[in-house]
Amino acid sequence: MTIILKGANTLLPAGPFRVTVAREARPGTAAVAAAVAAVAVLVDAAGRVRGEADVVHGGRRAHPSGAVRHLGGGVEGELLVEWVEVDEEAVEADVQRVLIAVVAAGGTSAAVAGLSVEVAGGEGAAVARYEVVDGGGEGALVLGECYRRNGAWRFRAVGQGYAAGPAALAADFGFPVEALPVPGPAVGADPAEPLPGPASDATADRVSSLVKVPGPAVGAEPATAPPRADELFRKTSGEAGPVHAATVQEGRGKQELTVVNPAPGRPAIVEYERLDGPSRHSWFYVWRLDEQGGVTELTAFATTRDARGQLLAFAKGEPEVRLRVEGSGDWRLRVRPIDTAEVLDGYAEGKGQAVLRYAGPPALLRATCDGPEGTTGYVHTVQSDGTGQRVGRFGTGMPTTGPLAVGPEGWCHVVVKLDPVASWRLEVLPLDRVRELREELSGHGWELLEMTGTGTKVRVRLDRRAESDSVVLATLDAYLRPERQLCAKPGVYPVPPGLVAVRTAEKWTLKVRR
Repeated sequence: MTIILKGANTLLPAGPFRVTVAREARPGTAAVAAAVAAVAVLVDAAGRVRGEADVVHGGRRAHPSGAVRHLGGGVEGELLVEWVEVDEEAVEADVQRVLIAVVAAGGTSAAVAGLSVEVAGGEGAAVARYEVVDGGGEGALVLGECYRRNGAWRFRAVGQGYAAGPAALAADFGFPVEALPVPGPAVGADPAEPLPGPASDATADRVSSLVKVPGPAVGAEPATAPPRADELFRKTSGEAGPVHAATVQEGRGKQELTVVNPAPGRPAIVEYERLDGPSRHSWFYVWRLDEQGGVTELTAFATTRDARGQLLAFAKGEPEVRLRVEGSGDWRLRVRPIDTAEVLDGYAEGKGQAVLRYAGPPALLRATCDGPEGTTGYVHTVQSDGTGQRVGRFGTGMPTTGPLAVGPEGWCHVVVKLDPVASWRLEVLPLDRVRELREELSGHGWELLEMTGTGTKVRVRLDRRAESDSVVLATLDAYLRPERQLCAKPGVYPVPPGLVAVRTAEKWTLKVRR
């Protein structure tokens, strides 16, 4: 069995899976007396339940499909446990994830010692366990999730806390708080031990509190208290009133919004989704605006009816950002903590626009694309200070291999920008896979090369049928960030030894001149 940290994921063997939610049972401690209950929540691709029946717990023991069952609780050695079984073959096609969460009554998860979640395969052998070692004042906590990926099932440690308690958890996934269990006395609890007091009104008004990650941080700690749940969106086009839902904004056509950072000082994800469209030739755009309302960046785009994706908001931890949404039908935006982004642990694939997290050494990142002819997209890395570096431009039949730049902190965000009509694949490769420029090399599109020897002059040529004469050669620093531009068009230029980035959309040839 493997102990995994928050954000990590692992492949699950054939099910059904047995999930165990556990905590320490030390008599006479508040950890035992604090009443908590485990709950499983089945959500679709949009992260929403389809009805209250998708919430399974000790008071509603089985999902109508039979895919998820709460098997009760008991004592295992010095642990109080609850068991949930997931039969992956019975999970309905429109269910993408099964969340495993806990809710606390009259207390917080901080009062629960040794809280963990463990998942075992069909043979009974434990596969992975996630241990909560840094819980805060959350009244509800998503521990992990079982999810589909490429025809297989995986488990991810989530660790997303909700300081506003069960009500915030229910609002995030689209069901009434009454669908959640009301935790009763814990098995083996000391009835004489008083329960922790209720959270303060100020805490109850906060939208969420993110459990901190051991190891490399994903951003600076919030400098101020999180905003109220109903203040995450504000209309900035003269229309009155805050948004009706905690973390969701629905609209139609064109609208300008101010989006408030749920954890100031840290990045966050804004997920977008087209709800419908007047025809299959639909369109959807999200633009970032400056303080004067001018357009500064196209952050999301789609040309299909079922468009959905993610964009990285508050890259510098800004307290708020202004967005202009333009769509040919109904749409939905949702704010997500950055901790919910998928972890790039060597390989990832998806469709459309996405945000991933990477922790590791500087490396090569190879991106490929499947989609209609002519489809193109970009991959970027974003560092802790919000600065971005482009990995490369890729498209159908035109892969790219570029620098996966990682700053001194040892992590970065990876942003894929691609129309949802196409799918993408990312692969992290070691730097020894870089091609060496000894005499002559040819390629197409962006690439990272190594200039061998002591450096010399290099002739840079583009295919004679090239549509543009733009070609950039640039040196990189130790973190693979751009350091010095060597050229901007074809010609003969001195190139020093070391790693060199080639940036062009055309076919190119580099030839060493001795």
